[in-house]
Amino acid sequence: MKISADRTHLQTLLGVPDQQLRIPPYQRPYAWQAEQVDELWSDLTQTLGSGHFMGSIVLNCEVPESPEVIDGQQRLTTLLLLLALIRDEYVHLDAQRVGYVQQFLETLHPDDEERRFKFRVGEANWQVFKDFVLRAPASPGRKGWAEGEKLSSAERHRNAALLRNAERLQGHLHQRLARRAGPTERLAELRKLEEAIVKKLEFVVIRVQQVSDAFAIFETLNDRGLALSAGDLLKNHLLMHADKAGPSVEELAECWDRLLASLEGADITRFLRHYLLIRHQRVTKEGIFVLFKKEVSSQGGSTLMADLLEMGQLYGQFVEPRNVSHAGVRAVLEDLHTLKATLCYSSLLSARRHLSDEDFISFARLAEVLTFRYSTICSKDSKELEVFYHRSAKLLAESQGKDLKAARKVLLDAMPSSEEFTTAFLQQSMGQKYVVDYFLRRIESHLDDEKKTREPGSIHIEHIMPQHLSTEWRGALGSRQAEHGDYVNRWGNLTLLGGKKNVVASDGLFEKKRTIYKDSQIRLTQELATLDGWNLEAIESRQQRLALLADTVWRPS
Repeated sequence: MKISADRTHLQTLLGVPDQQLRIPPYQRPYAWQAEQVDELWSDLTQTLGSGHFMGSIVLNCEVPESPEVIDGQQRLTTLLLLLALIRDEYVHLDAQRVGYVQQFLETLHPDDEERRFKFRVGEANWQVFKDFVLRAPASPGRKGWAEGEKLSSAERHRNAALLRNAERLQGHLHQRLARRAGPTERLAELRKLEEAIVKKLEFVVIRVQQVSDAFAIFETLNDRGLALSAGDLLKNHLLMHADKAGPSVEELAECWDRLLASLEGADITRFLRHYLLIRHQRVTKEGIFVLFKKEVSSQGGSTLMADLLEMGQLYGQFVEPRNVSHAGVRAVLEDLHTLKATLCYSSLLSARRHLSDEDFISFARLAEVLTFRYSTICSKDSKELEVFYHRSAKLLAESQGKDLKAARKVLLDAMPSSEEFTTAFLQQSMGQKYVVDYFLRRIESHLDDEKKTREPGSIHIEHIMPQHLSTEWRGALGSRQAEHGDYVNRWGNLTLLGGKKNVVASDGLFEKKRTIYKDSQIRLTQELATLDGWNLEAIESRQQRLALLADTVWRPS
C-alpha cells in the first residue's frame, strides 16, 4: 500500500496546474446543516491570523490529474462556497481581487467545461455549484443567488442544502462587514477572511494510489472516531467491490439510496444487524462491518445489493406498519411496533420473505407472545432470546419457509411457563406507559370480543386509586395509607378511560368514580362499577385476575 500524508493549505491543494479534484459518483450529495456551517464560520473567524486545523482529506490519486475526494467533500464544498461569496463582494470593493480568488476555483482549460474548474462536485449538485459558485462574476452562464427561485422544484430539492447554506454564509459575511466603518475597512476584513481560508486553514491530505487503499484509509479514520457515518462506510465498501460484470458503481450507489429510502427512516446499521442475524448467531454493533465485508466477499456486491433491497422493503413494513395493505399483517405489525419488539426482527425478516400472509401472521403473533412473556414480564436475558430468534430465522431462510414447524418450536422452547409468567406478572408496576397502554388495550380486546366502538376522544391510562391522595382517600385507606406508593402504579390499579371522563374522575373517591366507570364503553373499566369499594386488597385481587387473563391472552397457539 503506497500512501503519502502531508500537512497543507487550500492554496497548495488547489494550486496544482491542470488538476481537478472530483467527488466520485457514489458519494452522497452535499448535505451540511446549519449547525455545521455555523461551526465552520466560528472556527474561521475566531482564529483569524492564527490558523485552524480542519482535519484530514483522503484522495484517491489513481488518475493524477483528477484525484477523487474519498473523505472531505462537505468541508471543501462549504469552504469554496464561502470563498466564492468573498470573491463576489470584491466586485464592489476591489475588482482586481476577483481574479486572484478565481484562480482557486477555475483551472487552465477555458474551452473544456468538464475540466475547467478546480473542484467538481457530484452530479446532483454540479450544475448549480458550477453556475452559482464556480463561474466568475459577469462570465457567460454565471447566475446570481436570486435566480435560485427559477430552478425547477427537482433542482431546488437536490440543492436545498447548498442554497440554504449560501444564504446563511452570506448573512454571516454581511453582518461582519456591516460592523466595519467604510469600504477600506470592509475590504481589509474580506482580505483577512480570504487569507485565512486559503493560507491559514490546515489539512492533512492523505494520498493513495488505488481505490482499495483509499477505502482502507477510510475505514481506519472511521475506527478513530472521525465524522464518517457507519452507513457511508458500509456503502463505500460495497461499491469498492462492485462486480465488473454487474451493475456500475453509479448504479449500485443508486440502489443503496433506494435501500435507505425503503427503511422508512430506520438506521441502516440496525437493519444490517438484523439482516446478518439471520446467518450469524452473534452480531454486535462493533462487529457489523466485519461480517458485512464477509457477506460482500461471499455473495458479491451485486447479489448482496439485490438481497438487501428485497429485505429492506420488508424491514420498512416493520418500521411503518400503516403502509402494509394486508389488514391482518398490518395489525400484528402494529402491535409489535407498539410493543417496540425489535429483537424479533431477524425472525420476522425470514418469515415475511418465505411465508404466506396467513402463516406470517401466525408466526408474528408467536413472536409477539414470546416478546411479551420473556422480555416485558419476566425480564429475562435479551441476548439469550436473540439466539432463539436467530435459530428460527436461519431455519426459515435455509428451508425457504418449509421448516415452519421447526422454527416455531424454537420459539416455543424459549417460552416462559404459566407459573413463571404469572409469578413475575404479580410484581408488575407502571414502568413505560406504552407497555401499560399496549397491555390494557389487548386485555380489553380480549374481553370485548365484539370490538364495539370505543368512547369518542382520546383514551388515557386511569389510576383507580389516585396518584395524589386527598384527605378522603387517606381516610379510606386508614392505617395502610403509608403503603400508597407501593400500590398506586401496580397494574391492578390501572384501567383505561376516555379523555373527558378521565378529567372528571380525577382524584375523586371510588364511589364517585364508580358512576363514571359504569358509563364507560370500555369493558375493562365497566367491570369496576360492580365493586363496592377500592383499597389495597382490591388492587392485589385485580392484579391476580389480570395475571390469569394475561396468561390466557398471551398464550402461544
